Amino acid sequence: MRDQMKKALDFAIEKEKEAEAFYKEWSQKAKDPAVKGLFAELAGVEHGHVEMLSRITPEEMAATGEGSIEDLNLSDLLVGVAASPNMNLQEAMILAMKREEGAVKLYSRLAELNGEARSLFEALAKEEGKHKLQLESEYDEHILTEN
Repeated sequence: MRDQMKKALDFAIEKEKEAEAFYKEWSQKAKDPAVKGLFAELAGVEHGHVEMLSRITPEEMAATGEGSIEDLNLSDLLVGVAASPNMNLQEAMILAMKREEGAVKLYSRLAELNGEARSLFEALAKEEGKHKLQLESEYDEHILTEN
């Protein structure tokens, strides 16, 4: 069991590193200061995940997967956008929401495989769901209410 959980943790760490690299890259490429700030913040969040996953034991991670997360489902209604240096804050938030939505779906599907790492993937899906909810809430508050 420990071997499968270790592999699952290693996989999750790599996914978080990829996300951190993406946000770092686009925080430097983006021209809009608000976009730069959003992506720099998200890179920091992803880095925190890498740090946490690198220190946590599979048993500890599995124990955090209980409960559910609210979902505003805003990202379901939005069309994805491609990253570009000229994206505005609305586009950047949509891009980030869609990335978090993808991570939730990935970890949820892996959890559905019912392997020994199920609880770990459920916990990771929940964590990504928290970020998606935060982005959707900010989008609702700052973008939808202004339009």
